[in-house]
Amino acid sequence: MDKIENSNFKRLVGIWKTSGNIKSGHENLELNGIDSYELILDGNYILHKAKVKMGNDLSETFEIFKLENPMDKAKTQYFDSKGEDRIMTSSLVKNEFNIEGKNLKFTGNINDQSTLIKGNWYAQTQDGNWNDFIELKLEKQKSK
Repeated sequence: MDKIENSNFKRLVGIWKTSGNIKSGHENLELNGIDSYELILDGNYILHKAKVKMGNDLSETFEIFKLENPMDKAKTQYFDSKGEDRIMTSSLVKNEFNIEGKNLKFTGNINDQSTLIKGNWYAQTQDGNWNDFIELKLEKQKSK
């Protein structure tokens, strides 16, 4: 079995300062917090933890990344503080980082130094259109 620690997803490992704007109706709400990605279980998986303030609401998420074949795809399952869970598929090919799930997708880029991720989350409406949901930026923090 190929280990995720030997894939392009290893570029995510670290602590990230997260910021962005949530497009909610006629107003934009700020998003701020911390995301961390760590190799777990002998490098077979990545544990992603997020603790972000979205407007006035605090959201916490745990997510596990499991490598798929080819090695540039991963299946993820997340659980959040609202009691919701979801399975999604991620891909990290060269510098393009994409996530797709039911009615939700992320399209972004990671820089060559693996220190900055910028992208957008989109939510699908009942009529099938995709609307801007969150404009997101993650900045990797230096390890101590």
